[in-house]
Amino acid sequence: MRRRTNPARAQPRDEEAARQKCLRLLGLRARSTAELVERLRSAGFVEEIIAAVLSELESAGLVDDEDFARSWVASRQAAGGAGRRKLRWELRRKGISEDLIRQVVDQEIDDDAELQLATELAQRRLRGLPAEEKTLARLRRALVGRGFGFDTVDTVLRRIAKQMEH
Repeated sequence: MRRRTNPARAQPRDEEAARQKCLRLLGLRARSTAELVERLRSAGFVEEIIAAVLSELESAGLVDDEDFARSWVASRQAAGGAGRRKLRWELRRKGISEDLIRQVVDQEIDDDAELQLATELAQRRLRGLPAEEKTLARLRRALVGRGFGFDTVDTVLRRIAKQMEH
């Protein structure tokens, strides 16, 4: 005769188990509150345990959405850069609030910094390529794909076209 096991016993769903799961996840990389909530829910933890554990981790300074957003923006910029539109989209997907996204992205990247970054990326992509309209169209798609605003992309392309003339 086969013995039945209690599913709750097979996978404990208490606060300690939730805390350990969060700590393992945070050990891999920083996470937003929403990411942790999603992972705990999918693991079968109840809302009361999720709320208690996240409150504890926030009080301990291990979970902070503003710090997470700032470090996300900094790491994306260090990894070759992304425009404000893309960064906002990525942070939205991580569950960061719109107000916090606007605050962090606007503080970390102003118009001049974004223009400078887009210009540098464009110049790197153009090295060794012929100065053709087709090349500029590809460059436009690449910059828009990196999340740079249309005004920024147009400014960069006008500057590059002017340089190509000379």
